[in-house]
Amino acid sequence: MSHLIAIVGRPNTGKSTLFNRLIGERRAILSNVAGTTRDVLFGDVDWNGTTFTIADTAGIEANQKSVIAKSILLQTKVALKSADLIMLMVDAKTGLNPQDVEAANLIRKFGKPVILLINKTDSKSAEANTTDFLKLGFPHTFAISGLSGRGVGDMLDVLVKQLKKIKLPKTGTRKKDTETIRVAVLGRPNVGKSTLFNKLVGRERSLVSNIAGTTRDAIDESIPYQDKTIKFIDTAGLRRRGKVEVGIEKVSALYVLRSIQDADICLLLMEGPEGVLAQDMHVMQMILDNYKSPILIVNKWDLVEKNAGITAEFEKYLDQKYKFAPWVPRLYVSALTGQRTDKIKDLIMQVWQARNLKISSKDLNRTILKAVRELPPKGRHTSPKIYFVRQVGINPPIIQLKVNHPEDVHFTYLRYLDKQLRNLWNFIGTPIRFVLIKSSTK
Repeated sequence: MSHLIAIVGRPNTGKSTLFNRLIGERRAILSNVAGTTRDVLFGDVDWNGTTFTIADTAGIEANQKSVIAKSILLQTKVALKSADLIMLMVDAKTGLNPQDVEAANLIRKFGKPVILLINKTDSKSAEANTTDFLKLGFPHTFAISGLSGRGVGDMLDVLVKQLKKIKLPKTGTRKKDTETIRVAVLGRPNVGKSTLFNKLVGRERSLVSNIAGTTRDAIDESIPYQDKTIKFIDTAGLRRRGKVEVGIEKVSALYVLRSIQDADICLLLMEGPEGVLAQDMHVMQMILDNYKSPILIVNKWDLVEKNAGITAEFEKYLDQKYKFAPWVPRLYVSALTGQRTDKIKDLIMQVWQARNLKISSKDLNRTILKAVRELPPKGRHTSPKIYFVRQVGINPPIIQLKVNHPEDVHFTYLRYLDKQLRNLWNFIGTPIRFVLIKSSTK
């Protein structure tokens, strides 16, 4: 996970020019028409070995009255909420403006570190205007030119120092707490995440509404269960329908990704009546890419017209949709009525057990080497040889293979080995991570 930095300010201060310079490509549209940027744009920046993500937001304007203007302001606020550090950009040519003061007051509410960028200081007259901006009261202030690059390097040096003070949980490096199971509740807006969250924790903690995207902040609640603590996280449902949906969706994806990276198990909700949509598939892939354990929750099953074979028919439908991960468990529930929701916690415990399953090197080698003898791997240039296998991690299970040519082991062969392990051990709901180490001997 990398830090997120939001560039904010009133329209036409040069935010997009700096954004394009930092990411090294022309992603944002440049124009002297105020308000050209309407969606939040994201790009990755590497400065002297430090990588971070930067967000170019739409301009903050006073008297936001139109539907589009209000949506743009909402989009900017979401980016500010998600950011680890904020860059406030002002225009040296026009001098201190009441809108700059409004923007400064807005970002102070978020309590994030701020760097003030006085842009367009390419002339002496513009430089003379910089002292007025000190009234905004931000200690880290830089006179720069996003167009020419003047002062940008010095600013980035300080920015990187500030980022090093902000600690973030990183995938696979969060301190292992064997007593607490972190469970993220994920899904499209209005699929019933908050209703299910409240049912699981046993009280009203998350706002329930039939308006898509009601949940703005990630809410968490810990409950004791058996000999563990389960920490449920109701992720923000931020998507808003309308002309700025794309920008909001991008910011929403950041929230989802961070929730996935910090979780052990993910409850992925979908609506039974609607079926699997592209966004459901995308979130499932994000879960798997981060080696987290998905549990598919088919919600609103009480609204599905019942007949003798409806569940079996829907199972076949899900088998086809999620054929790349047939080991993902499913539950058909109604968060509203509580139907079968009592089974979720027990399933979480089963999956947690699977995530922490340990297999001896003796058993692993016997299983994997037998599979290799029955179906040897074939590479593009050579036939890889697997010499030794051992488990080097849990939560998720990490299997290390010593191979003479790891680059020639195709991912489909790893799927074959994955299947052999699942035939003998219960890895329900749990991805197995294979790590290939180059070695010419055992």
